[in-house]
Amino acid sequence: MKINMSLNNEIIELMRQENCNIVGFADLRCLPKETRQNFDCGILLALTYSKEAMQNIKNGDMNLYYKEWKPYPKRLDELAVITADYLIEKGYKALAKVQPSVVQDEDFRTVLPHKTIATLAGLGWINKCAMLVTDEVGSALRLTVVLTNAPLECGTPVTKSLCPPSCSICMDICPGKAPLPHSNLWEAGIDRNEFFNAHACHRAARARAKELLGIEETLCSLCVANCPFTRKALGY
Repeated sequence: MKINMSLNNEIIELMRQENCNIVGFADLRCLPKETRQNFDCGILLALTYSKEAMQNIKNGDMNLYYKEWKPYPKRLDELAVITADYLIEKGYKALAKVQPSVVQDEDFRTVLPHKTIATLAGLGWINKCAMLVTDEVGSALRLTVVLTNAPLECGTPVTKSLCPPSCSICMDICPGKAPLPHSNLWEAGIDRNEFFNAHACHRAARARAKELLGIEETLCSLCVANCPFTRKALGY
């Protein structure tokens, strides 16, 4: 596959014009073909949450976070379609992984998690609460993905957690106690259930959204707002 670095820059500029400033490129050929739907590359796109929204969560107020969160699924789908259409117009195959195509199983898993593509793109690692952590904004972001056969320059994968083993802030703040105690830190290939209980997270997040916002949604993000990497990146 002959690399076309200018194509990376074109996509980054396209997304910058759409106010999407976190873009990553992943080589997916380390994954089974059926998992990646026979595409060789993944493009990770992310929208970020504001410093104020994260501070408010930390202080027990989720209203601004919910206001920012609510339009993101639709907007991320739009960004994925814009990117895929751009590549298709260039003569490449591309697939926007919009919400209807992202199917979860009973353990809230997808066949190809967005976070897997993010780590393969070198954008960050997975913390004890199974959240992606980035240098740019910590965990204060939401993701979408485009699969393509375009010859992109891909990042260097992150293969292990950079969280300090002694840090337990996200574990201690989690109302569902979803991070499993005495478990190993994330590394590439580890099963999520070995360090995190997704069902406990889901139940607690539903309860917290109901209590604070009066809505039937899965929203919490206490781990995100209290993570030292998020706080350092956003400056609070």
